[in-house]
Amino acid sequence: MRLKPKPEKDVLLILGDGLCVLKDIGEWYDLAQGIVEYDTMCVNYSAMICPHPMQHYAAGDAHMPDMQAMARKLPKGIVKHAWNPGCTGYDVRWIRNGRGGWNGTSANLALQIALALDYSRIVLAGCPMDNSGNWYKDSLPDDDIKKKKDHRAHLWKWTEIATRPIGRFIRSMSGNTADLFGRPTREWLCHEPENIKLEVENG
Repeated sequence: MRLKPKPEKDVLLILGDGLCVLKDIGEWYDLAQGIVEYDTMCVNYSAMICPHPMQHYAAGDAHMPDMQAMARKLPKGIVKHAWNPGCTGYDVRWIRNGRGGWNGTSANLALQIALALDYSRIVLAGCPMDNSGNWYKDSLPDDDIKKKKDHRAHLWKWTEIATRPIGRFIRSMSGNTADLFGRPTREWLCHEPENIKLEVENG
């Protein structure tokens, strides 16, 4: 069974919950419009503000009541992904062989799913992996555990991915992940050679 919707696309936009997500989406539109067709995977709360149709939804904490409620509200046809093997209400529950837990952020889970689904141009938006906070930090209840979470401790996982061959399939619109993977270009999206500018320091 193929989980990519028809027609199958090569490019996947992953939307995280970073404070910069809407800015990143706007810049993505400027870059990709008229150049490539793409699918979108929303992560956690980003599904609430995605301004265009999504094809996938991923939740690292799919067992939590708010993530369960989010999944139930999604339009029919969106493929819902979770890592939790015992989690109900999701279409696909991913589990790594020999390990029952997940190590990393929800955006990292979304990335692993994207690679498993054979997307070869994966763009992160709203996934800066810094301490700038989340877009919903003033919108959700004060007891929401995600509001104050600082994911900088997980940056090592993204650094590890960036140094591996699969890193060439990934770009990011902003933040520390953009520094690690680079920002997407039209040439990269279209599998064309990129003009790499080398800066030579004089003196």
